[in-house]
Amino acid sequence: MAETAVLFALGEVFQFLKDETNLLSGLHKDFTDIKDELESIQVFLKDADRRAADEADTNEGIRTWVKNMREVSFRIEDVIDEYLRLIHRTDPP
Repeated sequence: MAETAVLFALGEVFQFLKDETNLLSGLHKDFTDIKDELESIQVFLKDADRRAADEADTNEGIRTWVKNMREVSFRIEDVIDEYLRLIHRTDPP
């Protein structure tokens, strides 16, 4: 009887660990994808800033879009920073 309970508990623990491993590996890929997207946005913003400096007559719509892209990038970075802070937080003993 106790053996059955232990086997059940081991199965539950194993499934939990398996699920957590799958989540973490998927999360790593998601963060890699986000990092790649942020790098693309960064290149775009540098190019847009350069063009804006070269051309005094920049389209207002483009300036607004660039501003929004920059704000979204900052929000994404804030979310990543908060996530990293939470997963690296150590609870007091």
